[in-house]
Amino acid sequence: MQSRDIELIAMVIVFIIAAVGIAVFIIIPWGSQGGEISNSEFGINLTNYSNNKLPQTSTECLATYSIESSRVVFIYSDTCVYSNQMKPWVQQLEGQGYKFLWVNIKNSSAIQIVSTCLSNVLRFEGTPEFICPSNEKSVVGIFTSIGEMENFANACK
Repeated sequence: MQSRDIELIAMVIVFIIAAVGIAVFIIIPWGSQGGEISNSEFGINLTNYSNNKLPQTSTECLATYSIESSRVVFIYSDTCVYSNQMKPWVQQLEGQGYKFLWVNIKNSSAIQIVSTCLSNVLRFEGTPEFICPSNEKSVVGIFTSIGEMENFANACK
């Protein structure tokens, strides 16, 4: 196989990956199927938000749903390879006392809350996405090490 053939194959693969990405994020809606905004032990209430007045800050908005702003928001997809790579690290850090809010992209209620409360930080460029509401920082994609993820989580405290 010649160098030119390899370049052509690589371009086709990149095109296919881009097309699938567009299908996942544009053509296929976020959905309204099951999923959890987080584990029930976190006591998050999805029904106590009043549309009468929007909160002034991300922190106030999250507090409306009993969500602490020191919690790292972990937006993931069960079908995303990269999200699945990050899940064990998130679980390991949770075991060490770090607080994460798991938001499955299939949970339309959870996505609505995140979109409303974190619109100034949320990028929706892909999964996974990690958001720190307290300092309004976000990372789309994977961390290269659990230490890097831990540093991000430490900045949220």
